[in-house]
Amino acid sequence: MAQLVLSNVGSAIGARLLPNGAAAFGAQVSGAAIGRAIGSVAGSFLDARYLRPPVEGPRIREFHVTESREGASVPVVYGRMRVGGQVIWAARFTEQAEESGGKGGPRVREYSYSLSFAVALAEGEVARVARCWANGAPFDLSKVTWRFYPGSETQQPDPLIEAVEGAGEAPAYRGLSYVVFEDLPVDEFGARMPQMSFEIVRPAGAGRIGWRMWRGR
Repeated sequence: MAQLVLSNVGSAIGARLLPNGAAAFGAQVSGAAIGRAIGSVAGSFLDARYLRPPVEGPRIREFHVTESREGASVPVVYGRMRVGGQVIWAARFTEQAEESGGKGGPRVREYSYSLSFAVALAEGEVARVARCWANGAPFDLSKVTWRFYPGSETQQPDPLIEAVEGAGEAPAYRGLSYVVFEDLPVDEFGARMPQMSFEIVRPAGAGRIGWRMWRGR
């Protein structure tokens, strides 16, 4: 649309400013033709940059969250052990859009996604998380925002969970060690929550490994 309008406007302005035209490469070019060419270029830029809808990249409408169910087992760990996490809380995924291109070419709008969620590790207090894996591959925790709750009987609700669920509604999960990931980028995992596992460390006591049943809050 802008290309058509500005080419006509440019033609009228060129005819007025250069009534006798101009010489170019040994040929005489009318002012209207010069103005039309300039207007067409300007209009094409405006169309591509502002008026034409961008080309949409892949986009998801719903997010698959790792299954969390009542009755799933939560380990009691002594020493050092690798455990598979049990998702106990998740917020709605976050979508970010970024446009590229333009300047005469098509605009492309790409989408990226992140997710905030909590993963239960073990019953009772755990000293630390030693390592982490995502979909079976080593995962560098230093590159993401995460918080570790050792599982004490006095631990407080996570601030993110409290902000989402509301003050007084967020569980503290006392007696349960868990981690919270805040806005974890999931594009590298196919825009899905990865299967997380952790190597956790707890000072050896009775020297055994037990299990209990997870019953929600």
